[in-house]
Amino acid sequence: MMVESLAAQAGTMIECVQNHTPSIMVIDEIGRNQEVEAAQTSKNRGVRMIASAHGDMRSLLKNKDIRGLVGGLETVTLGDEEAKALQKKRGLKELQKQVTVRAGPPVFDIIVELQRGKLHEWNIILNSAKAVDDILLGEKYIVQKRVRCANTGRIVIEKVKH
Repeated sequence: MMVESLAAQAGTMIECVQNHTPSIMVIDEIGRNQEVEAAQTSKNRGVRMIASAHGDMRSLLKNKDIRGLVGGLETVTLGDEEAKALQKKRGLKELQKQVTVRAGPPVFDIIVELQRGKLHEWNIILNSAKAVDDILLGEKYIVQKRVRCANTGRIVIEKVKH
């Protein structure tokens, strides 16, 4: 289904799910909260999606409108024992009782990051939930870095921490 205007995208996504029962949807640029909610609704109804959104994993977490694509964020208060365990794990001097955690499951389990100007290189995050959790713990997350040789088409794959 074609979207008449950008403002109608979220509504069109829901209409498509309700009236056409697709098995997959391809969405060009999810950029507003209404579209994130429509994507979550679609996933909850069993629709698989391929979509684009501007930014890499860390910038998605910083963008309050679209961070729901990777599970969203919430602040929780830890009990004394949990806070002490976290303090020890992170090597913190002060006890931290409030932490930011992933609020729910991500809409997209796998994320492919493309970078402007790097046409033969991309990063694949095979477990977006774990990547979000790692970022929130202040740790690096694992990506598959894929680089294609422009001359031969050969693809080199390596795991790197981001």
